[in-house]
Amino acid sequence: MRMELFMEENRQLEREFLGEYNLDVKLFEAMGFKVKQIIPVRSVHRIVTDKGFFCLKRLKFPMEDMNFIFAVLKHLKEKGFNNAFNIVKQENGDDFINFRGDKYFLTEWIDGRECDFMNPMDLDAAIEVLARLHNASEGYTPAVCPPDRYWYGKWPEYCAYRIEEMRQMKEQVQAKPEKSEVDDIYLDYVDTCINDGIEALHILDKTGYRDLSEEASKKRSFIHHDFAHHNVVHSFDGKIHVVDFDYSIMDIRMHDVGSLILRNMKKTNWDTDKAMDILESYDRRNPISSEELKVLVPFFLFPQDFWMISRQYYIERKDWDEEDFVDKMSTKSEYTQLRRKFIEEYEKRV
Repeated sequence: MRMELFMEENRQLEREFLGEYNLDVKLFEAMGFKVKQIIPVRSVHRIVTDKGFFCLKRLKFPMEDMNFIFAVLKHLKEKGFNNAFNIVKQENGDDFINFRGDKYFLTEWIDGRECDFMNPMDLDAAIEVLARLHNASEGYTPAVCPPDRYWYGKWPEYCAYRIEEMRQMKEQVQAKPEKSEVDDIYLDYVDTCINDGIEALHILDKTGYRDLSEEASKKRSFIHHDFAHHNVVHSFDGKIHVVDFDYSIMDIRMHDVGSLILRNMKKTNWDTDKAMDILESYDRRNPISSEELKVLVPFFLFPQDFWMISRQYYIERKDWDEEDFVDKMSTKSEYTQLRRKFIEEYEKRV
């Protein structure tokens, strides 16, 4: 399984995943409590029990990946980062429980609201906690690091792989005797996206990316890799929590920072001022070097959104409505044009 370079919200995948939960009273009896209420929330379940409120989650990765994730949470806690959720140990001391071929684990349930990146105060609070998370991540030494979790120096490799997939999908679409509306949109934009990907690779090669990766590898730092608004929760007691470390990887911190900026750009009509505000806010808490600012240019340029939705349609063949794919393909394709102007302005300012 390949991790995504930029993770984005996918409600359909969450529904599919929740459908695979094997919820049974015997599961909860094995966990040592009686369930009063079960409420699906995104890709987890909120469990109301005789012993309190919990979050139930099914392990969806191989065990070595889950051990990596559990170790991430343990490391953060040991480094004094108390803004991540705590895993509730089973009676035998394990982090998870086996039940009918699946593995489940519990965390504390956090009552609160999702962060709103369009709210300046919420966004600044999220940036502050992200900067502290990156600082706390240093010195992480998992017993085993799965290959797909080790990203130091691998941006060129993954970008080249995605470019080749876009080429293969283009050949597949061109060979179709009859084209769908999605096919037409894809063919209108694929050459531009392939060229953007190639240019991003060339630009990346001229930055200090490899030195930054080497420095991060020496610090043994990791990133969250899915720092979306719904993974930053404001609890009702006034504390901020970062949840869902499923996609955490060993990589340079600009991956998280760049993704946070892109998420905001898509909602603010690619406002360069907003991007600079995010960088300045992060820099106040965790100084950013000029080389880190430069490495964001190819990061922004690579057409990740277009590649991802195309892959979901042509390779993974997701069982979604054709209309949904048309809307998504149109939206992701439009980003290729808006992003260019944004990058030109960004380069002038860094």
